Amino acid sequence: MTSPPPPLTIALSGLSSTGKSTIASHLPSIFPPPHYALTLLHVDEFYKSQAELPFRDGLLDWDCTASLDWPRLEAAVRRWKDGEQVEEGKVNPQPTIAVGEGGGITQALVEELRDEVGKMSDDIKREEGTTQRILLLDGFLLFAPSVPRSFVSLLDVKILLRAPYEEAKRRREARSGYSTMEGWWEDPPGYFDRVVWPNYVQENRGFFGEGDVEGAVDEGVCKREGVRVRMGREGKLKEVLRWLVGVAREGVDGGDGEEALTESGMRKGDESETGLS
Repeated sequence: MTSPPPPLTIALSGLSSTGKSTIASHLPSIFPPPHYALTLLHVDEFYKSQAELPFRDGLLDWDCTASLDWPRLEAAVRRWKDGEQVEEGKVNPQPTIAVGEGGGITQALVEELRDEVGKMSDDIKREEGTTQRILLLDGFLLFAPSVPRSFVSLLDVKILLRAPYEEAKRRREARSGYSTMEGWWEDPPGYFDRVVWPNYVQENRGFFGEGDVEGAVDEGVCKREGVRVRMGREGKLKEVLRWLVGVAREGVDGGDGEEALTESGMRKGDESETGLS
C-alpha cells in the first residue's frame, strides 16, 4: 500500500476585511473526503485575554502579533501535523454564498472547483485509503517578521491577501463588532487608521517594493520567503478563490506553484498582472 502523502499546512493571511474568512469557508467543500481531510483553523480563537493585550496610540490593540498566544497556536499546529485531531480553534464553516459580501462566489463556482479537484484526485490515482490531510489557517500576520520563526517554519504554503486602503477601511468600519472571550468588542473611532493599518504596514512592508504596501510586490523577497500575494478586492473574491484552489493543488502535487504565483497586483494607477515566478 502507498504511504499517505505528507500533511500540507496553508496559511491564509493578510489585511483585515480582505475576504479571508469568506474564501476559507469554501475550501472544505472543494477538497472533500475521501481523498482529502481539510481542517479549518480560525486563528482568532488564539487571542490572549483582553487584559494581556498591548496598546497602540492609546488604543487596545487586537491587530498586532503580540495579541495572539503563539505558543498555544504552534502547539495546536504541531499536534495536527503529528496526526492528532485538533478541536481548539477548529471551525465548522458556514460558506458565504452572495454576490456582495461573497464577492461573486456562487454555489455553481464551488461545485465547478470541487469537480476540478476531483478530476485531479483521479489523475494522481490515490490508492484506496490514502487521504491528503490539509490544515488551512485563517488569520492575520501569520508569517510577519515578528512572528516566532518556529511557527513560520510549520507553514508549507504562505498566502498574503492585500487590499487598497480605502476599501479595507470602509469594510472594517462597516462591521458591527467582534465576539471575544470577555464579550463583545467594537472598534473605537479612528481604530483602523491608528491601529489596523499601521500594524499591517509595519509587518508587511518588506514584501513590497520600497515598502509601499499599495505599490508593486517585491518579487525577489516574496519568492525567497515563499509568499504568494494576491489582491483580495471586493467583488473579485471568486477569482481569488479560484487562484487559491490552484495554489493548494500545486501544494498537494508537491510542485513549486509557479503557475499560481501571479497576483492581480495594484500599482498606483496600474492594475496589471504582476508575476512572482
